Amino acid sequence: MKQFTSTIAASLLMLWCAMPALGQNTAPRWLNSPPARTATYYYRVSQGIGLTEEEAAKKAFGMALLESAFAIGVPVDLQKMEQLEGDKLLIEASRYVRIPINKVCQYSVELTTRRGYRVYILCQVANDVHTRAEFKSFNCLTCEEEK
Repeated sequence: MKQFTSTIAASLLMLWCAMPALGQNTAPRWLNSPPARTATYYYRVSQGIGLTEEEAAKKAFGMALLESAFAIGVPVDLQKMEQLEGDKLLIEASRYVRIPINKVCQYSVELTTRRGYRVYILCQVANDVHTRAEFKSFNCLTCEEEK
């Protein structure tokens, strides 16, 4: 009986080690369902692709700036901007818009069909560029603003 119990324990241990980590490759809730708009800001999810995680994150933030500018009526050539990389995109984005924006969460995925990363970011974006937004802390795990 003791050997049988040891065999079962060893089998369970091997099975547990072969399983992916709990929550691994599970996208955060905010990715598909960003939090609701507040009186002074809203949430935007943007993404970027790059050879490194850092480059993809910069591109995602640049896209958040440009998408936010486009949403308030600033003319932006998004197709042109999607072709720019990392720092060049951020520099070009800053020419278009001065909008209060606060990056609160980031989720990265390593690409499987080619080399590189896709990074998703969640940002708080001011509803009005002329009114100061009162950004609150956001807990990326619980997907809630902290009081």
